[in-house]
Amino acid sequence: MVLSLLLSGCASMAPIGGAILGGGVGSFGGPVGGAAGAGLGAAAGSIWAGDRELKQTKEELKALTSGDVAKMIELQAGKEQSGFDAVVDGIYRVLWLLGIFGLLWVFVPIIYTRFLHKKIKANGNSA
Repeated sequence: MVLSLLLSGCASMAPIGGAILGGGVGSFGGPVGGAAGAGLGAAAGSIWAGDRELKQTKEELKALTSGDVAKMIELQAGKEQSGFDAVVDGIYRVLWLLGIFGLLWVFVPIIYTRFLHKKIKANGNSA
């Protein structure tokens, strides 16, 4: 889910992100699991990127066949961004990434500490 949020504007990065995520999850199974997870993640990312392109092409084809000029102009305008719009979109993406990593920076140690506390308490090794 996080991967789809991060890469919602950049479909060309989907296979790379899928490989990273799949390799990380697969690494729990050792080197072979990591390699298999990375391969499956890259394949899933490629499928996701291709699905987005297919939907865009389907919309363009529908607009062309129905003669919807306004829809064709809207689709073309969505593809062409000014330099300023591209910079602003890039800044928003960076801010989202920083926000997500900031939340992870705060909550992962808290969750890990709770896990360790429960493990120590279960073993009876209280300080």
